[in-house]
Amino acid sequence: MKKMFLLVDMGNCRFMICKKSKEWNLPILKKVRDTTKIEKVFFEKYQLNIYNPKVIEEDGNYVLVKAYSRDNLSNGKYTCDVINNLYSIIIDSQQKNILFNISKKIFCETINDSFWLGIILTVESNLNDLALKYILSDFLLFFSSIFCEETIKYNFGEIKNENSINQSIIKNLRKSYLKECPLYESNKVKTIINSMGIDFDNYVFDIVVFLTNNGLLDINSRMWDKSNNDSRIYNSIIMSPRNWIKNHLPNLENELETVRKRIVDELLVRFKKLKVKRKSYSTYKLFNTSMIYNEKIYILQRIGLLKTIMMISNIIEKGTYISVNGELLLSFDKFMMKVKATIIEIIWNDKKCNNIPFLNNILENLPKEIPDNFYAINRKCRDNIHYGFYNILNEDENKILNDNQDLYLSYVVNEMEKKVSFKFSFGYKIALMLAKLQYWSSN
Repeated sequence: MKKMFLLVDMGNCRFMICKKSKEWNLPILKKVRDTTKIEKVFFEKYQLNIYNPKVIEEDGNYVLVKAYSRDNLSNGKYTCDVINNLYSIIIDSQQKNILFNISKKIFCETINDSFWLGIILTVESNLNDLALKYILSDFLLFFSSIFCEETIKYNFGEIKNENSINQSIIKNLRKSYLKECPLYESNKVKTIINSMGIDFDNYVFDIVVFLTNNGLLDINSRMWDKSNNDSRIYNSIIMSPRNWIKNHLPNLENELETVRKRIVDELLVRFKKLKVKRKSYSTYKLFNTSMIYNEKIYILQRIGLLKTIMMISNIIEKGTYISVNGELLLSFDKFMMKVKATIIEIIWNDKKCNNIPFLNNILENLPKEIPDNFYAINRKCRDNIHYGFYNILNEDENKILNDNQDLYLSYVVNEMEKKVSFKFSFGYKIALMLAKLQYWSSN
């Protein structure tokens, strides 16, 4: 009978181990033929409740099961920690090998994220288009804040810089992207409105829209609060993923630098073709007056990140990857699939936790072509932003995401764009000229 090793997540990818004869090991179950009885047998042996057990890996010697628990480990026989720390504590060689293999997959995922964030950073640094640099910098801040907190939390790295950046700053920044839904009532949004002088009820030039040949790309209100903060701190966060490779893989850095230059040179040509124009505009004119404030704020603060992600995905293209030493595969598809999975989860969380009527309507009427299992698979992919565990997606799951993520995002963006309109007619030019004259006379 195979041994059944359990990875019991006690919260935030901190897994349980238990002590027997002064040695720490993973919890083990034996002679469990019926997997539906795992919870019962586990409770009888360890007096802890687990739920949602899933077989992760299986070979001739063992079955690896991941489960979750909300119980507290008050007994001195049990403790929990992240995988990287548990590896050094566990005695059993087979269990150490299991944890090592998981840790290796996480490490490869971290390299992949670090590499592609570094590519985008290098492209941004070499662009002359200030508007495009501004937009790409915010994307880098979005995902680099996730990268930084996850590497620190799960013991896969640390932030090394000269600026006064700490884990609290990174955590709050990450939370602002992932957890804070932009609503009119929030103190943060009110600060942005007051600082920018946004006026939904009168025709004033209170925002800047970023436009390409394909229409609206972004709106400056989305990045306003960050542009007024200490740029040195944000630059340190943005630089950290690329520096992570230098710090942790110094022997590989020169080889990656050669590959990076070739990719960057090619991508620079593509990004330079994207001409971004900045236009002063009015939120009063941008939105239909029948929309409620929360809906207007939501579009102002969300549409740019959605469109930026899609823009990057379209320019770099699917199928872009490099192979290092014939072993390490650095895949842009893998990175971007996780980015898209993350923003899709953000949108879902916005709906779940808040009342935004038009967003509710959008997500209740998603394209019927999207299969029901897409959402669970997308969440599984999104969870790989956590460097505490690694979820393997099989070929069918990858295909489902590849076929449906863009469909989902395009639909949401198209529905948002139906709510905005902008015209740069002769009347607009006259109004803008008068606004500038009024500004100059008052200053």
